[in-house]
Amino acid sequence: MGLNGAGPGFWTESGQLVGAVGRAMGVTLRNLFRKPVTVQYPDVQRPYPDRFRGLLALVYEKDTGEEACIGCRLCEYVCPPQVIKVEMLKAEKRNYAKTFTLELYACEFCELCVQVCPTDAIVMMKSFDLAAADRRDLLLDKDRLHALGLSFEPSWATGNRLRDMQAPPKPARTAAKADAKGEAKEPAA
Repeated sequence: MGLNGAGPGFWTESGQLVGAVGRAMGVTLRNLFRKPVTVQYPDVQRPYPDRFRGLLALVYEKDTGEEACIGCRLCEYVCPPQVIKVEMLKAEKRNYAKTFTLELYACEFCELCVQVCPTDAIVMMKSFDLAAADRRDLLLDKDRLHALGLSFEPSWATGNRLRDMQAPPKPARTAAKADAKGEAKEPAA
């Protein structure tokens, strides 16, 4: 034992503590004179990155102005937490979604519904701003989803674009080798 019952562990721990406080104060002093990056949110909107995906919304077809959803219910089937409910209305020319409800408070934002939509009717928007004090405000019906689609900028990711990205960019190596061998044999024959 050292002086007054203090062992060597006490001095080691005290030195580590002083070093940790010194490093923390160094970080504080380095950042003390930097320009702040705070954005005054409601007044100033920070630009979203190109690949930002936020709220879900329903959109209208650009050519005809009709709603794009045909009520196929693929989004309902693929949804892991089962928060989408769709009823189809059969019409003479095409089908429509009679009702479309989305429980946004339980949504995982996995984007599977966007990926499977054959008509790109459901998209993710470049916004996250849908705060509510009551959970019932996050139960979105078809009219509210269409209003969101009109009020925010859509993300770049639509169902067709996402499906195109999943295709292999080039043929597999074994297929490329087989093609190369086949081409080499053809001139010899």
